[in-house]
Amino acid sequence: MKKIALFAALLSLGIAVNAQTLQVQSAMSDLKRGYLNKAKDAIDKACQHESTKDDPKTWYYAGLIYSMIGDAATDPQSKYKKYKDLDPEWSEKAYNAALRCQELDKEHDYDLKYIFSKIGAESYSKSIDLFNAGDYKGSLALCEKSIKVFNSSGDAELANESYYIAGRCCQALKDNDGLKKYYSPLVRRNKIADSFKGKMTYVYTVMYGLYKELGDTNNVIKTAERYVKVMPEDPNANLLLANAYNWTGNKTKAITLAEKALEESKGTPNYPKLLCAAATVYEEAGEFQTAENKYKESAVLEPNQFEANYGMGSMMINRASDKNSALNKMIEEGRFTEEDEAVMAKLTEERNSFLGQAIPYLKAAVQYIDAQDAETKAMYRQNLYSCLRALSNSYVALEMYEESKPVQARIKEIEAGN
Repeated sequence: MKKIALFAALLSLGIAVNAQTLQVQSAMSDLKRGYLNKAKDAIDKACQHESTKDDPKTWYYAGLIYSMIGDAATDPQSKYKKYKDLDPEWSEKAYNAALRCQELDKEHDYDLKYIFSKIGAESYSKSIDLFNAGDYKGSLALCEKSIKVFNSSGDAELANESYYIAGRCCQALKDNDGLKKYYSPLVRRNKIADSFKGKMTYVYTVMYGLYKELGDTNNVIKTAERYVKVMPEDPNANLLLANAYNWTGNKTKAITLAEKALEESKGTPNYPKLLCAAATVYEEAGEFQTAENKYKESAVLEPNQFEANYGMGSMMINRASDKNSALNKMIEEGRFTEEDEAVMAKLTEERNSFLGQAIPYLKAAVQYIDAQDAETKAMYRQNLYSCLRALSNSYVALEMYEESKPVQARIKEIEAGN
């Protein structure tokens, strides 16, 4: 009797095992036939049953099925589109299934790239939506997930896109440590896809600016040199390195690099903008007349632009500030002899002259922004604020109080978030 009972128990266990194995097979059969709801029910049972929950195949199919639920939810052309509302948590469930498969698959039999790519694409897409809506913390959390997923799938170029948005989020959150966390890996890349190079120009420039702000001379130079090494065809790379040399005091080398960048880019559509970038190098090196000539040349080649007007206005403001600093220093030192007062009068005259020259350029820069569509205006918001502040300060310094009133009103609107 005991032998018969044991045989019956084993037979019962065998049937259970086969039944659950059949659940996995049934799930895939239902998926192929288009019955996504039945496939989900079958694989959910297999994932919970003792006989199949430790089988990597079970979790591979679970990841695949939940990916197809995601396909139904995100692709209007999906053959499973009628199941678009089957499971709103498909992405998280597909991700957990893929990780479980990866953990159990000691022989590496299962290729999870499609599943990870599908999950990563969903997280990335949502991170963009949140970023555009101003939810930078929410966007950053999704970027972190998509980075992990894309790295798991081997989609390095897609991971780069998420690193880029994550860095943008950290900028908005004023998180310098986070910015370094996400942009440093990009700066270290030896090879950049052509489609991503435009964004890398932004990354190199931002990291250069951050290290400069932190006074990290070594990384200022290394970032600019990396840019030149990885993207030698980009004239902006030489211009950034030129600025780095200017900052470290090697003005001769800075000018040489600026001239090289302009020579290599002459005649290209971007040449007017590069003239403005080169002008900042000449200005920093103290070559003010050359800088002015570059801005004016840019304005002739491309009359309707922001950069040349803003650059000229900023340069004049900077030169006025230098005169004002010298003037204040004399006052602080109590230098009020007749000869000193003559020098101070000259400094005041020169300061006011530069401020007067800055005003029409700043006004033109503001007018350019005002003429743009809403999306472009949003991009230029910080530039507009800087222009208006400089314009207001210039009016006040020149005692043009009536002219300053409407400008100050616009500044208050921006500061109020309008």
